[in-house]
Amino acid sequence: MGKDLNKVLDNFLKINGVNAVALVGRDGFVIESVASDTVDMEALGAMVATAIGTSESLGGEFNLGGMTQYLAEFDHGKVIIATIGDDILALFTDATAVIGGVRFAVKRGVDELLNAM
Repeated sequence: MGKDLNKVLDNFLKINGVNAVALVGRDGFVIESVASDTVDMEALGAMVATAIGTSESLGGEFNLGGMTQYLAEFDHGKVIIATIGDDILALFTDATAVIGGVRFAVKRGVDELLNAM
């Protein structure tokens, strides 16, 4: 883990508009993170764990199966949350990000992340 994982997360920062990436445990603790700006990663980790728990409950209520990705759009950016094994990947973008490209990069990067863990 460590260096390889950090390198994989750094690759997400190269995507236009992505300004923070974190791998978070289900308990809300940040395993590894990278950001182009100052971000309170500990607070972010807790919020991401809460968001995924709520989303998975919603999917379970309607028998939709396991959650793979969650997208929240805001006035000035987007948050993409994806399950990575037993952990959670969260990407935070500004308004310039092309969401289809970011989501594709997340799907493509899942195996690379799992190998780095």
